[in-house]
Amino acid sequence: MEKQNVNTLDGGIPEQSIFRPESDLARYIPGGFSPSRCMRLQGKSMTYAIFLFAGCAILFFGYDTAVMSQVNNNADYMQRMGVASGSDRDAAAIGGLVSLWFGGFAIGALLVGYVADSIGRLKTIQLGCLWGILGAALLASATNITWFAFARVISGIGCGHLNTMVPVWTSELADPHLRGAFVAVQFTLAMVGSTTAYWMEFGCLKTQSLSFTWRFPLGFQIVFLLFILAAAPFYPESPRHLAKIGDLEGARSVLEKCRVDNNENAIDTEMEEIVSAIRAEATSTSHSFYSMLFTKDKLHTRRRVLIGSGVQVMQKLTGIDFIAVYAPNMFALSGFKGDKPALLAGGNWFGYIASLALSIYLCDRVGRRKLMLTGCTLMGIVLIVGGVLSHETISHSETDSILANKYGSGVAAVLYIYTFIYGSTWLTTCWVYPTEVFPLASRSKGAALATFSFSIAGGTINMIIPYLIEAIGFWVFILFALINLALLAPIYLFYAETANRPLEQLDVLFSGPSCLAWRAEKHFTEKMNEQAGILGDDQEKAFVEQVE
Repeated sequence: MEKQNVNTLDGGIPEQSIFRPESDLARYIPGGFSPSRCMRLQGKSMTYAIFLFAGCAILFFGYDTAVMSQVNNNADYMQRMGVASGSDRDAAAIGGLVSLWFGGFAIGALLVGYVADSIGRLKTIQLGCLWGILGAALLASATNITWFAFARVISGIGCGHLNTMVPVWTSELADPHLRGAFVAVQFTLAMVGSTTAYWMEFGCLKTQSLSFTWRFPLGFQIVFLLFILAAAPFYPESPRHLAKIGDLEGARSVLEKCRVDNNENAIDTEMEEIVSAIRAEATSTSHSFYSMLFTKDKLHTRRRVLIGSGVQVMQKLTGIDFIAVYAPNMFALSGFKGDKPALLAGGNWFGYIASLALSIYLCDRVGRRKLMLTGCTLMGIVLIVGGVLSHETISHSETDSILANKYGSGVAAVLYIYTFIYGSTWLTTCWVYPTEVFPLASRSKGAALATFSFSIAGGTINMIIPYLIEAIGFWVFILFALINLALLAPIYLFYAETANRPLEQLDVLFSGPSCLAWRAEKHFTEKMNEQAGILGDDQEKAFVEQVE
C-alpha cells in the first residue's frame, strides 16, 4: 500500500494527521531499526530468528523471577542483609526484598507506556537492557540491605521494561495463527531461565563459598542482557509501529520479511486493516494513561484496561508464586527434610518446561478462553487434593513415619501436577491476552497497565505468602483452590476469544456495546458479515464505522 492511496479521514481530515511521528529524542538514542541493517532473513528463517531474540529476553525474565528462590535461604546473604535472627521483622524484610522487584517491575512497565510509541519498540527494549545491566551489577556487589533494596528496584525496572515490550513486539510481528505459539515459545525459554537460575544456585551451594553462591547468579543476568542489547539493531521494527508513524513502505517491507506465507494479496489486506485501524483510532480520545482509565471512548479502551489488567491479576491469584518463588518452603510441607525439598523444587522446573511444550500446541488450537477455564478448574481440584494429603502428612508425621512419607510423596506429586497444569494453560495466555486486547493507539500503554497490575498483584502476594505458609500451613492449598474455582465466573462472563484473529479485527470484537463475552462474539459476527459484503474503497470506511 502506498501513502497516496488513502487521502483523508471522514470529515475531510488530512491523512497525515492520523500518523504520530517518533519523538525527536529517538534520533539521539543509538540502535533501533534500520532497513539497511536489518537481517536479510525471510519467512520461516526470520520467524525462528525472532523466536531466538524474544526468547532470550523472556529467558532473562524467567531467570530474574527465580533467582531469589535460594538466595533467600543463603546464610551469608541473610547475615549481610541483617535478616538472620529468624524474627518476624526478618521475615518481613526477606519478603519485602522479594517484593521490591515487583515495584521496580511496575515502574519499568509504566515507563514503556511513555516511551514505546515515542522511540519505537526496539529502542525501548534496548533501554530495558541498560536498566537490567545496572541492576544486576548492583545486586551482585551489594553489601547491605539498603544497597540491595535499591538494586532490586532497578533490576525490576529493567525486567518490567523488557517483559512489557517484548510480547507486544512479537504479537505485532507474528502471523495471527502464530501469536500464541510465539509467546508460548518465549515462556518455554522463561522456564529454562528459571531452571537455570535454580540449579546454578544449588550447584554453587555445594561447590563454592556462600558469598559466591548468591552473588554470582545475581550478576550472571548480565550475559543475557548484553546479547539482547547487541542483537536488537539487526531485527525488524513492529510493522504496526512503523505504520503508526507514517512509514507505510517500511511496514510493508517488514510484513514481507515476517510472513511465513508471503502472499501479496494477504499482505495488501493486512496493510489495509492496519491503516484502517489507525484511521479509526485517530478519532479515539484514549491516547494517555489518564484518558484510558477515566474517559469513555468509542473503542471502549477503559473496559479493555480492566480486561487486560484483570487477566494478569488473576494469574497471580491462581497461586503459582507460592510454588515458584517459595518452592523449597512448599515442598517442606510434604514432610521431607534436608536437601530433599530443594531437590524436589528444582525437579519441578523441568515439569514446568515440559508443560509449555503442550502450551505451544494448545494455545492457538484450543484458544485463550478455554485454556483459562480449563486451567482454573483443574488447578482448583488438584490443590484441594494437595491440601488433604498435606493434612494427612502432618497428622501422621509423629505416629507413623512410613505412612506420612507416602502422603508426603502425594503432596509432592500434586505440586508437580499443579505446576504442569498452570504452565500448559495459564502462563502463555496471561501474557498474550493483554497484547491482543488493546487497539494500536494505546497498545503499549495498555500492555504497560496490564504489567503494572501483574507487579502490584505479584508484590502483594509475595509479601504475604511467607506469613500464610507459617500461619495456616496446609490450608494454603485450600485457599488457592477456592480462589481458582472463583475465577471461573469472571473468565466465563467477560473474556472473549482472541486466538486466530488479526489484531485489527479484535478492535471490532471489543468495541461492541456489551462487556459480556457471548454478546461481544455476536456483535463481532454481525459486523464481520456486514464487512464481507462490502468491496473496494468502501471497506475502509466500513471498518471505521464498525469500531464507532
